[in-house]
Amino acid sequence: MKKQSLAKKELERLCLEEHILIERRDQISNAFFYLPNLEKIGIMIHDFDFLVEGAARGRAINEISKIEKYLFDNEGNPDAQYKYLASAYSSASMYIESKKDLLSDRRSENWKYLFINYFSLEDIYNYFHKVQPASTFFRPHKIYTDLVELNYYLKLMEYLRSQVMLVIPIDEEKEIPVKLDSIDLKLFFLHELGFLDMLQKRIREDFYNHAAKLLTTLLGEKPVQWKVISRKLKSLYIADDESILNNPDLQSKMKDIFFNYKIDLHD
Repeated sequence: MKKQSLAKKELERLCLEEHILIERRDQISNAFFYLPNLEKIGIMIHDFDFLVEGAARGRAINEISKIEKYLFDNEGNPDAQYKYLASAYSSASMYIESKKDLLSDRRSENWKYLFINYFSLEDIYNYFHKVQPASTFFRPHKIYTDLVELNYYLKLMEYLRSQVMLVIPIDEEKEIPVKLDSIDLKLFFLHELGFLDMLQKRIREDFYNHAAKLLTTLLGEKPVQWKVISRKLKSLYIADDESILNNPDLQSKMKDIFFNYKIDLHD
Protein backbone atom coordinates (compact mmCIF):
# COMPACT_ATOMS: atom_id res chain seq x y z
CA MET A 1 0.00 0.00 0.00
CA LYS A 2 1.27 3.45 -0.90
CA LYS A 3 2.12 5.56 2.10
CA GLN A 4 -0.33 8.43 2.57
CA SER A 5 1.21 11.89 2.31
CA LEU A 6 0.92 14.21 5.27
CA ALA A 7 -1.03 17.45 4.96
CA LYS A 8 1.22 20.50 4.73
CA LYS A 9 0.23 22.00 8.10
CA GLU A 10 0.51 18.66 9.86
CA LEU A 11 3.93 18.07 8.28
CA GLU A 12 5.13 21.53 9.34
CA ARG A 13 3.86 20.93 12.89
CA LEU A 14 5.74 17.62 13.14
CA CYS A 15 8.91 19.16 11.72
CA LEU A 16 8.72 22.01 14.25
CA GLU A 17 8.27 19.55 17.12
CA GLU A 18 11.36 17.63 16.04
CA HIS A 19 13.42 20.75 15.26
CA ILE A 20 13.71 19.98 11.56
CA LEU A 21 12.18 23.43 11.05
CA ILE A 22 12.71 26.55 13.11
CA GLU A 23 9.95 29.13 13.48
CA ARG A 24 10.83 32.80 13.01
CA ARG A 25 8.82 36.02 13.04
CA ASP A 26 9.12 38.71 10.35
CA GLN A 27 9.89 41.96 12.18
CA ILE A 28 8.06 44.05 9.58
CA SER A 29 4.91 42.06 8.83
CA ASN A 30 4.83 40.25 12.21
CA ALA A 31 4.04 37.05 10.30
CA PHE A 32 5.62 33.70 11.17
CA PHE A 33 7.75 31.74 8.71
CA TYR A 34 9.86 28.59 8.83
CA LEU A 35 13.56 27.99 8.21
CA PRO A 36 15.34 24.64 7.96
CA ASN A 37 17.40 23.71 10.98
CA LEU A 38 20.85 23.44 9.43
CA GLU A 39 22.18 21.34 12.31
CA LYS A 40 19.61 18.68 11.45
CA ILE A 41 20.23 19.05 7.74
CA GLY A 42 23.95 18.69 8.46
CA ILE A 43 23.32 15.20 9.88
CA MET A 44 21.50 14.22 6.69
CA ILE A 45 24.27 15.68 4.50
CA HIS A 46 26.95 13.83 6.50
CA ASP A 47 25.24 10.49 5.82
CA PHE A 48 24.63 11.46 2.19
CA ASP A 49 28.27 12.47 1.56
CA PHE A 50 29.58 9.30 3.22
CA LEU A 51 27.45 7.11 0.96
CA VAL A 52 28.25 9.10 -2.20
CA GLU A 53 31.99 8.91 -1.45
CA GLY A 54 31.87 5.17 -0.80
CA ALA A 55 29.84 4.35 -3.91
CA ALA A 56 32.02 6.57 -6.15
CA ARG A 57 35.27 5.17 -4.74
CA GLY A 58 34.12 1.60 -5.28
CA ARG A 59 33.23 2.28 -8.92
CA ALA A 60 36.51 4.14 -9.52
CA ILE A 61 38.60 1.32 -8.03
CA ASN A 62 36.89 -1.22 -10.27
CA GLU A 63 37.37 0.92 -13.39
CA ILE A 64 41.00 1.71 -12.57
CA SER A 65 41.66 -2.03 -12.15
CA LYS A 66 40.28 -2.63 -15.66
CA ILE A 67 42.46 0.15 -17.09
CA GLU A 68 45.55 -1.19 -15.29
CA LYS A 69 44.89 -4.65 -16.71
CA TYR A 70 44.52 -3.28 -20.23
CA LEU A 71 47.74 -1.26 -19.94
CA PHE A 72 49.58 -4.32 -18.61
CA ASP A 73 48.21 -6.58 -21.35
CA ASN A 74 49.30 -4.01 -23.97
CA GLU A 75 52.63 -3.11 -22.42
CA GLY A 76 54.37 -3.64 -25.73
CA ASN A 77 51.85 -1.63 -27.72
CA PRO A 78 52.13 2.04 -26.73
CA ASP A 79 49.82 3.11 -29.56
CA ALA A 80 46.99 1.00 -28.16
CA GLN A 81 47.68 2.33 -24.67
CA TYR A 82 47.62 5.89 -26.03
CA LYS A 83 44.25 5.46 -27.76
CA TYR A 84 42.70 3.71 -24.76
CA LEU A 85 43.79 6.37 -22.28
CA ALA A 86 42.92 9.24 -24.61
CA SER A 87 39.40 7.88 -25.06
CA ALA A 88 38.87 7.39 -21.31
CA TYR A 89 40.31 10.82 -20.55
CA SER A 90 38.09 12.51 -23.13
CA SER A 91 34.94 10.79 -21.84
CA ALA A 92 35.70 11.71 -18.23
CA SER A 93 36.52 15.35 -19.02
CA MET A 94 33.39 15.76 -21.16
CA TYR A 95 31.18 14.40 -18.39
CA ILE A 96 32.76 16.64 -15.75
CA GLU A 97 32.34 19.66 -18.03
CA SER A 98 28.66 18.78 -18.57
CA LYS A 99 28.14 18.79 -14.79
CA LYS A 100 30.11 21.94 -13.97
CA ASP A 101 27.04 23.65 -12.46
CA LEU A 102 26.41 20.74 -10.11
CA LEU A 103 30.11 20.66 -9.21
CA SER A 104 29.99 24.39 -8.47
CA ASP A 105 26.94 23.89 -6.24
CA ARG A 106 28.60 21.01 -4.40
CA ARG A 107 31.69 23.10 -3.64
CA SER A 108 29.69 26.17 -2.67
CA GLU A 109 29.65 27.50 0.87
CA ASN A 110 25.84 27.49 0.51
CA TRP A 111 25.67 23.74 -0.16
CA LYS A 112 23.43 23.13 2.87
CA TYR A 113 20.83 25.52 1.50
CA LEU A 114 21.18 24.12 -2.02
CA PHE A 115 21.05 20.52 -0.76
CA ILE A 116 17.58 20.79 0.74
CA ASN A 117 16.17 21.99 -2.59
CA TYR A 118 16.70 18.48 -3.96
CA PHE A 119 14.32 17.04 -1.35
CA SER A 120 10.76 17.80 -0.31
CA LEU A 121 10.01 18.64 3.30
CA GLU A 122 8.28 15.29 3.55
CA ASP A 123 11.42 13.55 2.25
CA ILE A 124 13.47 15.25 4.95
CA TYR A 125 10.94 14.38 7.66
CA ASN A 126 10.83 10.76 6.48
CA TYR A 127 14.63 10.59 6.51
CA PHE A 128 14.65 11.05 10.27
CA HIS A 129 11.97 8.35 10.64
CA LYS A 130 13.29 5.82 8.16
CA VAL A 131 13.42 2.14 9.01
CA GLN A 132 15.49 1.20 5.95
CA PRO A 133 19.24 1.90 5.56
CA ALA A 134 20.24 5.41 4.49
CA SER A 135 21.57 4.02 1.19
CA THR A 136 18.12 2.62 0.37
CA PHE A 137 16.53 5.96 1.21
CA PHE A 138 18.86 8.06 -0.97
CA ARG A 139 19.20 5.70 -3.95
CA PRO A 140 15.92 6.69 -5.72
CA HIS A 141 16.81 10.41 -5.61
CA LYS A 142 18.42 11.85 -8.74
CA ILE A 143 20.85 14.05 -6.79
CA TYR A 144 22.34 10.92 -5.23
CA THR A 145 22.93 9.12 -8.52
CA ASP A 146 24.21 12.33 -10.15
CA LEU A 147 26.76 13.00 -7.43
CA VAL A 148 27.92 9.38 -7.30
CA GLU A 149 28.51 9.58 -11.06
CA LEU A 150 30.26 12.96 -10.81
CA ASN A 151 32.51 11.88 -7.93
CA TYR A 152 33.35 8.68 -9.80
CA TYR A 153 34.53 10.65 -12.83
CA LEU A 154 36.50 13.09 -10.66
CA LYS A 155 38.36 10.21 -9.03
CA LEU A 156 38.90 8.53 -12.37
CA MET A 157 40.23 11.78 -13.84
CA GLU A 158 42.85 12.08 -11.08
CA TYR A 159 44.17 8.65 -12.03
CA LEU A 160 43.97 9.27 -15.78
CA ARG A 161 45.95 12.52 -15.55
CA SER A 162 48.88 10.70 -13.97
CA GLN A 163 48.71 7.91 -16.57
CA VAL A 164 48.49 10.33 -19.46
CA MET A 165 51.69 12.02 -18.29
CA LEU A 166 53.44 8.61 -18.20
CA VAL A 167 52.13 6.99 -21.36
CA ILE A 168 51.29 9.69 -23.89
CA PRO A 169 54.44 11.18 -25.41
CA ILE A 170 54.60 14.97 -25.38
CA ASP A 171 56.08 16.82 -28.32
CA GLU A 172 58.48 19.36 -26.84
CA GLU A 173 57.14 22.04 -29.17
CA LYS A 174 53.63 21.35 -27.89
CA GLU A 175 54.54 20.92 -24.25
CA ILE A 176 52.57 24.03 -23.33
CA PRO A 177 49.00 22.99 -24.25
CA VAL A 178 47.38 26.43 -24.49
CA LYS A 179 49.32 29.66 -24.90
CA LEU A 180 48.41 33.17 -23.80
CA ASP A 181 49.29 34.60 -27.18
CA SER A 182 47.27 37.84 -27.32
CA ILE A 183 46.91 40.87 -25.10
CA ASP A 184 43.14 40.34 -24.97
CA LEU A 185 43.56 36.78 -23.72
CA LYS A 186 46.14 37.88 -21.14
CA LEU A 187 43.84 40.59 -19.79
CA PHE A 188 40.87 38.18 -19.74
CA PHE A 189 42.98 35.67 -17.80
CA LEU A 190 44.14 38.27 -15.25
CA HIS A 191 40.55 39.42 -14.81
CA GLU A 192 39.29 35.88 -14.16
CA LEU A 193 42.03 35.32 -11.58
CA GLY A 194 40.98 38.50 -9.77
CA PHE A 195 44.32 40.20 -10.41
CA LEU A 196 42.77 43.21 -12.15
CA ASP A 197 40.29 43.71 -9.32
CA MET A 198 43.19 43.61 -6.86
CA LEU A 199 45.00 46.29 -8.88
CA GLN A 200 41.88 48.43 -8.92
CA LYS A 201 41.80 48.37 -5.12
CA ARG A 202 45.49 49.24 -4.86
CA ILE A 203 45.72 51.89 -7.58
CA ARG A 204 43.37 54.57 -6.31
CA GLU A 205 44.18 57.37 -8.72
CA ASP A 206 43.83 57.29 -12.51
CA PHE A 207 43.45 53.51 -12.41
CA TYR A 208 43.11 52.85 -16.15
CA ASN A 209 46.30 54.67 -17.14
CA HIS A 210 48.50 53.63 -14.23
CA ALA A 211 47.33 50.01 -14.36
CA ALA A 212 47.82 49.97 -18.15
CA LYS A 213 51.42 51.14 -17.82
CA LEU A 214 52.14 48.55 -15.13
CA LEU A 215 50.55 45.78 -17.19
CA THR A 216 52.52 46.85 -20.27
CA THR A 217 55.73 46.28 -18.32
CA LEU A 218 54.48 43.15 -16.53
CA LEU A 219 53.31 41.46 -19.74
CA GLY A 220 56.39 42.44 -21.73
CA GLU A 221 54.44 44.49 -24.26
CA LYS A 222 55.89 47.36 -26.29
CA PRO A 223 55.67 50.71 -24.42
CA VAL A 224 53.27 52.15 -27.01
CA GLN A 225 50.75 49.46 -26.06
CA TRP A 226 49.82 51.07 -22.74
CA LYS A 227 47.18 53.29 -24.34
CA VAL A 228 45.59 50.28 -26.04
CA ILE A 229 45.57 48.39 -22.73
CA SER A 230 44.07 51.42 -20.98
CA ARG A 231 41.17 51.49 -23.46
CA LYS A 232 40.61 47.75 -23.07
CA LEU A 233 40.54 48.06 -19.26
CA LYS A 234 38.00 50.87 -19.51
CA SER A 235 35.84 48.80 -21.83
CA LEU A 236 36.14 45.81 -19.51
CA TYR A 237 35.02 47.64 -16.37
CA ILE A 238 32.31 49.67 -18.08
CA ALA A 239 31.11 46.31 -19.46
CA ASP A 240 30.19 47.64 -22.88
CA ASP A 241 29.50 45.47 -25.92
CA GLU A 242 33.14 45.67 -27.01
CA SER A 243 34.44 44.29 -23.73
CA ILE A 244 36.77 41.33 -24.12
CA LEU A 245 34.61 39.49 -21.57
CA ASN A 246 31.82 39.32 -24.18
CA ASN A 247 34.01 37.72 -26.82
CA PRO A 248 32.85 34.08 -27.36
CA ASP A 249 36.20 33.03 -28.83
CA LEU A 250 38.08 34.35 -25.79
CA GLN A 251 35.54 32.73 -23.45
CA SER A 252 36.16 29.38 -25.15
CA LYS A 253 39.94 29.79 -24.95
CA MET A 254 39.66 30.70 -21.26
CA LYS A 255 37.83 27.43 -20.56
CA ASP A 256 40.63 25.57 -22.35
CA ILE A 257 43.25 27.37 -20.25
CA PHE A 258 41.51 26.55 -16.98
CA PHE A 259 41.09 22.92 -18.03
CA ASN A 260 44.61 22.35 -19.39
CA TYR A 261 46.40 24.06 -16.51
CA LYS A 262 44.04 22.52 -13.92
CA ILE A 263 42.99 25.90 -12.54
CA ASP A 264 40.01 25.75 -10.16
CA LEU A 265 38.67 29.11 -8.98
CA HIS A 266 36.37 27.46 -6.42
CA ASP A 267 37.50 27.51 -2.80
